[in-house]
Amino acid sequence: MTVRPTRATVAGRAYLDLQNLARRTGRPTDELHQIYALEGFLARLAQSQYADKLVLKGGVLLAAYAARRPTRDVDLQGRWISNDAEQVLGIVRRIAAMDLDDGLTLDAASATAESIRDDDIYTGVRVSLSGHLAAARLAFHVDVNVGDPIWPEPQSIKLPRLLDGEIAVTGYPLSMVYAEKLVTALQRGVANTRWRDFADVYLLSGRHDVDGDELAAAVRRVAEYREVTLVPLSQALDGYATLAQRRWAVWRRRHRLDDRLPQSFEEVLRRVFVLADPAMTGLFDGREHRPRTRREALDELTADAVDMGLYDEAIRRGRQLPDDQSDE
Repeated sequence: MTVRPTRATVAGRAYLDLQNLARRTGRPTDELHQIYALEGFLARLAQSQYADKLVLKGGVLLAAYAARRPTRDVDLQGRWISNDAEQVLGIVRRIAAMDLDDGLTLDAASATAESIRDDDIYTGVRVSLSGHLAAARLAFHVDVNVGDPIWPEPQSIKLPRLLDGEIAVTGYPLSMVYAEKLVTALQRGVANTRWRDFADVYLLSGRHDVDGDELAAAVRRVAEYREVTLVPLSQALDGYATLAQRRWAVWRRRHRLDDRLPQSFEEVLRRVFVLADPAMTGLFDGREHRPRTRREALDELTADAVDMGLYDEAIRRGRQLPDDQSDE
């Protein structure tokens, strides 16, 4: 019989506080329990000897940039470590076994690892972890990739927690967050189903100014490492808005992001192209671009991109997605 959580224990208090937060915000309780588990793993990482060797990226990092979204994985970039599955498993187990006063119990001994390959774009190791918070049973992945150069250098980032406090982690700078997502979009073309990448770029670019030179340099570094030829993203995604609209709508609704993301995928792509095309074509080069306001930033970049003819009609024509592509 499951024991009902009470405020008599740290785990019970955290469980109930997350339950109350879910009611106030309208988010699913299990989603918040999951995020709490990911935060707990990162809090342990931050106090371990691997704090500067495993660099945070991906969905969890977005909370530091005021763009939190649902996620069930911790994505890390490894530095100065091997991508051997057994070695990575040992590192993750040592981190998970650390005891913190947060009520979270992670079962380090039962963790398993497997090598992962994502269409030859990323290579690394996926570690599966389980645990519990009072009555909540938890399971998540820790993905450790070894590959893309990180430029600019990783930085100390304050990651706000769902409940009180924050975690100081080593994380991707914003330019690198953009660069990986934009180059991945270019690689995958119209077969891309990584809707979260487009959502992330849309949300982040609506909240943060763009350092054009830094972004362009980060994009070049990633593209050179992956041996990708840079062309305007709007050109590579010609017709994508039409062919991907239905699947975008399904993904947006499934993740309960109707209030944060446009229903129109064409609208999302337009903002993505405003950021991506200048970075991929050299429009930013030699310019100090620190806009005074977000609206002025988008207006100026849009005008420049239109003047260059980079995407006037590029997102209006459609093709058919391959049948074997799945929504992510």
